[in-house]
Amino acid sequence: MFGYVRINKMDLTFREYENYKAYYCGLCKYLKRNHTEISRLTINYDITFLILILSSVYLPKSEIFEESCIVNPIKKKKHIINEITEYAASMNILLANFKIEDNIEDEGGFKYKFVKSVYHNSFKTAYKKFPDKNNIIKKYLKKLDSLERDNCRNIDLVSNTFGNLMAEIFNYKEDDYSDRLKEVGFNVGKYIYILDAYEDLEKDLEKGRYNPFTDYKNKKEELNKKVDRIISMTLSRLEEAIISLDLELNRSIIDNIIYSGIYLRYKGVLSGVYNKENQV
Repeated sequence: MFGYVRINKMDLTFREYENYKAYYCGLCKYLKRNHTEISRLTINYDITFLILILSSVYLPKSEIFEESCIVNPIKKKKHIINEITEYAASMNILLANFKIEDNIEDEGGFKYKFVKSVYHNSFKTAYKKFPDKNNIIKKYLKKLDSLERDNCRNIDLVSNTFGNLMAEIFNYKEDDYSDRLKEVGFNVGKYIYILDAYEDLEKDLEKGRYNPFTDYKNKKEELNKKVDRIISMTLSRLEEAIISLDLELNRSIIDNIIYSGIYLRYKGVLSGVYNKENQV
């Protein structure tokens, strides 16, 4: 995952920020307890958003506690863990495993093979819990890989494929919320794929790697307008999908993410203020 779905910390109250971080820290703690210490390196804000949305929809019973961590061993921090945390941690592991396999295929080398061996037990645990989700993720990533190998320049086709993958991840279970949660996931995935492709364009061109925006290598201003237009429409649909869920729990945090955090993130990437080496 990519970390493009973030809060705007400055517009949150202290309590709202504490609760948001509690979901993030809860995920980190769950990964340590139930997977491996190193699995915590895969934690990201996109998966934290998944926990926020699903917890706000299904209102599961949560374990809330304060505990110190390796980042800050002195000051104890609030943690929130529930059944959604377990699901999100497994999705995080499954996605990380496929990313590692993709790196092995693209670059080979001892490093990624070693990382895969380290994650092997975590992947087995996640797979046993959610084999159907694993197969769905694999199906869409295989389709995406095929499009990329064919050098597909249709940004809607490739981004919609990743959007469909994320739709299935947000579809926690088949019920009355399924269609609306799929819509949330689809637009989150489409947004992530497009912004990541835009941000990686120059690096991909230098290394001769696939990028759907290759035709715009000498049309930076035109590409900016195109990406801005597509993402604006995508985020509008995301907003509609979230409104349709009629959430109450964590609503102010979720609103902060979709109306401020995401907006500032993608505008910052387009303007060059933010990049993957300057994540704040």
